[in-house]
Amino acid sequence: MYVTLDIGASSIKLLSVKRGKVDKWGMAPLAPGLVRDGLIQQPQAVAAAIDDLFKETNVPKQSVITSLTGLTFTYRTISLPRIKPALIPEAIQRAARKEMPLPLEELYLSWQVIGDEENKVDFLVLGVPRSHVDVMVQTLVIVGIKPYLMDLKPLALVRAAHRRDAVIVDLGPDYFHIVLVSNGVPAIMHTITPRGKGASLEDHVQQTINELSRIMKFHRSSHPDNPLSPSTPLLLTGELSSDGAAGTLIQSEVEYPVQSLVPPLNFPPDMPLASYTSNMGLALKKVPPKAAIEGETPLLPDININILSSKYRKQAKPIPLRKILAISAFAIVIILLTPMYQLRSKVDAMTVSLQTRFNTVSHELQATLSAADKAKQVEDTITGMVASTNALRNEHRSILDKKGDLSDNLKLVTSALPNGASFSHIGIGAAGITVEGEANSVFVVISYVTSLVEYAEFSEVRIAEITEGNIIHNGSAESSESGTTGVSFTIVIEK
Repeated sequence: MYVTLDIGASSIKLLSVKRGKVDKWGMAPLAPGLVRDGLIQQPQAVAAAIDDLFKETNVPKQSVITSLTGLTFTYRTISLPRIKPALIPEAIQRAARKEMPLPLEELYLSWQVIGDEENKVDFLVLGVPRSHVDVMVQTLVIVGIKPYLMDLKPLALVRAAHRRDAVIVDLGPDYFHIVLVSNGVPAIMHTITPRGKGASLEDHVQQTINELSRIMKFHRSSHPDNPLSPSTPLLLTGELSSDGAAGTLIQSEVEYPVQSLVPPLNFPPDMPLASYTSNMGLALKKVPPKAAIEGETPLLPDININILSSKYRKQAKPIPLRKILAISAFAIVIILLTPMYQLRSKVDAMTVSLQTRFNTVSHELQATLSAADKAKQVEDTITGMVASTNALRNEHRSILDKKGDLSDNLKLVTSALPNGASFSHIGIGAAGITVEGEANSVFVVISYVTSLVEYAEFSEVRIAEITEGNIIHNGSAESSESGTTGVSFTIVIEK
């Protein structure tokens, strides 16, 4: 038996699978504020709600697969040349440090191979905030659940769809998700924060269609040789899609055929499928899917990343400096002795006389003295390298001492962002912070700058650049509610 937990801002959903079939399911509401923006704010209260749900459904707390709706994430596709498996983690971390918008020290990195060619390997690399995952694990431990597997909700939806090409739209109560699947791999994953409580279903659908149009436009421009076919199904799920009205509204605005998302898993006919689709996608991490949908190729890439793998991955122990110096010295000796050995072999092959051997010994002695001088030079070089390493270590420690200030300033910058604006880049330097983004209008940018000026931590906040035109988001996990026109801005913040 496998048990799945999908924790959202307003509810917790539980679903168990036994012998390849959905066995039990249940839902428990959460009070407002216990979970916000994918972060559990009150672990004790959320743990109590989870514990009550397990008691109500009479499901054991074993083999529990979890997801956290609204969890912030960033992802990239990284290509590496073929290298030894032991070198892959460090190579991915080096590449991710250049590609990811957040410091790797604040992220748990997970990855999976999604493409394997003769000269290169493609990886889907996922980064999630350490703080969010740590609190999630803390909450599970309070309940008495041993951390097992943790997944991202958009990836669970891809697994539940089980299609080679599809557009997935999840209209949940707390967040909307749009996932574009191409060749069985998530090409774009996008999360949207719904409009306020007064918004109607038509408002939510229009917001979703606007975002979907932008995503498809971006995909067509970035993949002109591999466009999505008009016959690609739009798979709809989530609580707001359960009555069919949302599907009708979406179908009137898009060319793709709208269908309900039905996971390849056996389930009772009375189960509210649209509410538990992500739970079923979590279960499919361990349960094999039933027979493939007619017309689909059954062998699909299984994007099965475990977020907890990075948290519990064993870190390689650093090699002691003394051992490094010993190995270096040994290597130097081998390098220096190799020419002498080769020289001795040639001399032995050319002469049999005692005088020639005597001359050979003399030459070897001279070579040894020369090698000693070179060894001294190498030793001096190593000493300099050790000094440089210590200096770099002190500089790194100094940077880490300032990490708290950088993190606090970054939280102020991100928390002040108003509705109608989004980030495209945040640069952090010693003198300050540079913010690049997009907004619906100039007034939204001015509102943002006004909010930043009120913080005493910043000595100066100014608009460096602002331009008007079309706005296109790339595949990041940021929420958005804007149309297709607005302004791009650059703001400089000095500390």
